[in-house]
Amino acid sequence: MDKSRRKALGGLIFALGLIVMLIGAMTNLYEVKIGVIIMLAIWFLGGALAALIFGGEEEPTDQSKS
Repeated sequence: MDKSRRKALGGLIFALGLIVMLIGAMTNLYEVKIGVIIMLAIWFLGGALAALIFGGEEEPTDQSKS
């Protein structure tokens, strides 16, 4: 996986966690503390899952070097 896709996935995981926390802060769906806990869980589990799936060396580009 190239660097731009890794950045995009990281941004998606960050945004998902932030949305969960903001929903807890702005609504009565759940308390803010629960939202923060869920946000951190999403960040840790998402980061670990991304590292597990997409970890390792980056794929070489198909462009010829001349």
